[in-house]
Amino acid sequence: MQTLAKGQKALKELIDTLSSDSNMNEAQTRFHIIDRVLFHCLGWSKDVVEVENHEERKFTDYELGSPRSAVLEAKREGTFFEIPASLSKNLTIDLDSIMKLSADASEAIKQAQGYCSQRGIPIAIVSNGHQYIAFLASRQDGVSVYEGDAVVFHSLQHMLKNFNSAWQLLSQAGIADRNIARYLISGESGIPSKLSSKLTDHPSARYQSEMQATLSQLSELFLQDLIDNKEVEKAFFAECYCESGSLSKYALLSKNILEARYASLFSGHEAAPHLTPVKDKKTDNFSPGVLTEAIARRPIVLLGDVGVGKTSFVKNLIYNSAYDEFQSAIYIYIDLGSTAALSVDLKTFVLNEVERQLFENYDIDVSAHKFLKAIYASDIHKFGNGIWGAKKTSDPDLYDSKLLEMLEALTKEKDQHLKRSINGHANSTKRQIIISLDNADQRDFEIQQSAFIIAQEFAKDWNSTVFVSVRPQTFFKSKRSGALAAYPHKVFTISPPRIDVVVKKRLSFALNMAEGKVSIETIDYVRLNAGNLAQFLKALITSLSSNYELYEFLSNITGGNIRAAIEFVTNFIGSPNVDAEKIIRIMNEEESYQIPLHEFTKSALLGNYSHYNADTSIAMNVYDIASTDPKEHFLKPILLALLESAQELHDNDGFCKTKELTSELQGLGFTLDQITRAFRDCTNKKLIETSQRVTFEEDINGVLVGKIPDSFRVTSIGAYHLKRWMSVFTYFDAMVFDTPILDKDAREKLSEDLNSFNINARYCRAVAFKSYLMDVWDNMANKPHFFDFNQYCDAGENTFFAVKRAIERH
Repeated sequence: MQTLAKGQKALKELIDTLSSDSNMNEAQTRFHIIDRVLFHCLGWSKDVVEVENHEERKFTDYELGSPRSAVLEAKREGTFFEIPASLSKNLTIDLDSIMKLSADASEAIKQAQGYCSQRGIPIAIVSNGHQYIAFLASRQDGVSVYEGDAVVFHSLQHMLKNFNSAWQLLSQAGIADRNIARYLISGESGIPSKLSSKLTDHPSARYQSEMQATLSQLSELFLQDLIDNKEVEKAFFAECYCESGSLSKYALLSKNILEARYASLFSGHEAAPHLTPVKDKKTDNFSPGVLTEAIARRPIVLLGDVGVGKTSFVKNLIYNSAYDEFQSAIYIYIDLGSTAALSVDLKTFVLNEVERQLFENYDIDVSAHKFLKAIYASDIHKFGNGIWGAKKTSDPDLYDSKLLEMLEALTKEKDQHLKRSINGHANSTKRQIIISLDNADQRDFEIQQSAFIIAQEFAKDWNSTVFVSVRPQTFFKSKRSGALAAYPHKVFTISPPRIDVVVKKRLSFALNMAEGKVSIETIDYVRLNAGNLAQFLKALITSLSSNYELYEFLSNITGGNIRAAIEFVTNFIGSPNVDAEKIIRIMNEEESYQIPLHEFTKSALLGNYSHYNADTSIAMNVYDIASTDPKEHFLKPILLALLESAQELHDNDGFCKTKELTSELQGLGFTLDQITRAFRDCTNKKLIETSQRVTFEEDINGVLVGKIPDSFRVTSIGAYHLKRWMSVFTYFDAMVFDTPILDKDAREKLSEDLNSFNINARYCRAVAFKSYLMDVWDNMANKPHFFDFNQYCDAGENTFFAVKRAIERH
């Protein structure tokens, strides 16, 4: 394999062999010089280079790459390209000057550009063996091809002197990475490093104070862990359960999109189950009577996104809406999430759980001799009439021994034994069997498939009412893979309740526990230390009740995910980026404190880190770029605005066809690679969603895996990024470290005092970052009519003014 070092050595050897008075014809020039430069010096493999390619009576000398990425037009050695003086130190010069000074160069450039245009190839190179002129033969940035710059090596000696750049720009790897496009647009052969690369020890975690650590532990206990405590669970669901499907008044999405949460899971031309909401505007579709119906001996599927309340829905049935039915049933609840995580064999785990719960909850010992005699009474009767029956009186010990062997053999088939046991007991006591397989969607896809198969077996062979809770994307994939080929006639969809109502009830319930108003014997010792948590909870409850912006934030940035909302509040209470000591001190002194929105935003953006970390933050940097095309800073905001505003592209459920979105964005000058990357990144961060609810993955080379879905729509998370987040001070303050700055002067200015947390330094950085982006926006040649970055900046200006006023005051 050719390397940069080997290529440089090969070029020096080539130069040493060439005669100064040589005058080769074109074929000789190609064979003796250009071939060696390409294959020996620049690392091109012959299997990705086509020579003398013929299309429409026109021959190209070289077509480089697979797929074709560059055309090299060769001229004889004696054709000298006169290059204008004062070639810049970054190897570029404008094409117009070259073409005006050298007729031979002008002719070759036009010829190469024509070939590229005809064949759809982006890069053109012309060479006489010694001189190389490379330029963009097609552009999408509003600049004419002949008004652009070219990379020029005016001799092989010049190329040798600048071989690192030659390799980065013209080698097989360099052309494949499109370095030349970045170099000609920005003057850099690669995208600049993010400012975070210059920070000391990035990413750097912030450590909690003793009070923050205590608050963190207590908030997890009272807001999350204790609700699973048997002493608390019944009271919790009585006081905190909220009905599914209520539309939030704080949502930034239109109601029709919220109502169509699970629409378009299946295309119109395929057979699909009927999706019924457990509760719609007027009707409770899931009455307790459903539990006693025979639904074609198939599982009842509860379909809902992560964290919308599938588990809570089932537990509310147990404690409230179907209390009588569950009290008179044999109910087995199996958590396939954390409790099954260490199990290798899912079926074995499930069967062991059934056996354990029968014993612990219903005092049914399926291995007890007396129980076995009752369950297998018919088998024992048949055994007595069989070949060993005659020994019952003549040799009772042998008879009993053989009978025990038969019973042992029956119990070894655990699934059949448990089925006989549970059905036998249910029949004798006239009780219904209800089995719930929960949290399968927390496991990998293979485990989820196994869970479906087990659920179907329980429903069909065990005469049980079986719940199985799944996510939409799991159900979608399972139906196509065959695990749910015989899907239920009715699937119940669960939409999230109102975040504001849930959070308020959960905080109030946690406060009651912290203050001892909910009796929990097992945590009396904890309550003694919960005074500070109680004060923090009171501040939260008061702030949320009086500031709609906080509920708007929670409702939208969590996308209706109740679990995510509670986790965010829990983490906020103990966050090292929140001044808990100040909040509690003011609460103790004044009994009131209003937590401002920017405290929530800062916690969401930074998490437990000193600076924004894309891998851990719930926020996305919409200004991040992966190329040196400046307008890419606005691709994601433009995509979000297009999905949010382009009603003419929406179907009834708010989805837009990928083909139409791509066409619109290409019309603004974005490349297919940029657009595809934006689709992927925004989907993975949940700013947009596809009808199939899939997220994209990359292979080890960073290449997008899988076919792009055929439609997208914006989520509430995306809407919040667009309408609220991306224009405020705290967002600019965080994202400046995560955004490559293409302008050298702006980058140098932003690099000043980079490690300072001083509010004045942070303010200056955020202002400079916003100014840089506004300059990029102003210089964009083709702006969309549905998005104006300046208007968004104006909307967030008040947040900058508030910081400036605080700086001046203090």
